[in-house]
Amino acid sequence: MTSDYDVAMGQDQECQYLCSHRTDRQGIKRARELIEEGYVAEWIVDNLPGATSFVTVDRKHKYYAAGFKIGYKDFSPVTGKQKYYINNHITLVIRYRQAPGRAGRNGGKVIVGFEVYTKSIEAAHRDSTGCPQDLHSDMDGMEMYIAPNTTRLASKYPSSSYLPEEDDTDDGSTLTIPYSYSVYFREDDSIEWSKRWDLYFNNQEDSNVIHWLAIINSLVICSLLTVIVVMVINRTYKQVHGKDGSGDDGKLLLKRRKPGNGTKSPRLREKAPAGLLEQKGEAGREDDWSSDEEFVEDITGWKLLHGDIFRPPPYAGYLAPLIGSGMQLVFMATGLLILSCLGILNPSFRGGFVSVGVGLFVFAGIISGYFSSRLYKTFGGMNWRRNTLLVPLS
Repeated sequence: MTSDYDVAMGQDQECQYLCSHRTDRQGIKRARELIEEGYVAEWIVDNLPGATSFVTVDRKHKYYAAGFKIGYKDFSPVTGKQKYYINNHITLVIRYRQAPGRAGRNGGKVIVGFEVYTKSIEAAHRDSTGCPQDLHSDMDGMEMYIAPNTTRLASKYPSSSYLPEEDDTDDGSTLTIPYSYSVYFREDDSIEWSKRWDLYFNNQEDSNVIHWLAIINSLVICSLLTVIVVMVINRTYKQVHGKDGSGDDGKLLLKRRKPGNGTKSPRLREKAPAGLLEQKGEAGREDDWSSDEEFVEDITGWKLLHGDIFRPPPYAGYLAPLIGSGMQLVFMATGLLILSCLGILNPSFRGGFVSVGVGLFVFAGIISGYFSSRLYKTFGGMNWRRNTLLVPLS
């Protein structure tokens, strides 16, 4: 979108009137909401976003924040109530230097900085061109406020001695907001053309140490939790494993089926003393029951889940395409992260992040199809045509 601001390279403009905008009560209300929520505007000159300039506390470092606020809030020193002001005068400071290489030797210039300074100036005290009479002096701001229609409010609340100070009803009242701007070009050889984006990221250098400390802290906590979980699982495994077959006695537990007559089978190792006849009878009964004995391992605890590990889910035909789409998104995100870390994708390449992301997503369709079909085959699926159709739809 081309703006109405007239900027010519190397030509300063002390003040230039832009336009006047008339707004009603609903427009004032909307502007207040935008100011309250901290909305910012972003302009672009030579692919550089207009930035608000900041300096550190020790005034040794300077950094940029892309965009500028459309207004600000303040409190009335008389009533103490909150007021809203719109920034209707913009000062553009464009920093440039000699272009590198042959273009620079031929007198070419390149822009290495774009700073925006805002100011709110009341509509009064302006000259014939529409610019403020004294631009650099302290003046009252352009308040987003329309006085309430007391006559209408009095007729609306005839029995009330108090009339509200805010009136959102559209009664035809308007507020005219004049807009103006200034442009200054400053030569700055301290900023290299290849490093003109560094000022937009310098504000993150001081927080890098904090980020590393947070990362290390998270890794330490995750490691401790992992060690605790491994110790608990290991201890549980040893207990269950020892009980099932490699315990103190080193013997397997035996289980019996009930005899046909419904009596319980006696334990092999728990026999009460008996006479010779009883011993013979017992031996006979043991011979009869020997065919019913089963040597099985006592499966308890977490081992009860061993049969469910490779059991296909009930809706495997829908899970496989979703897993494939997830792998497709993971590949796209990983590719964008690697390209950003290598510097191939940077803010100067406008629209490149979305374009490359779409390209990686389309290319990752191969990976999505591979993982989906492989998982579908693992689940024992037979209708591969249906899986092929569901992969792109998911």
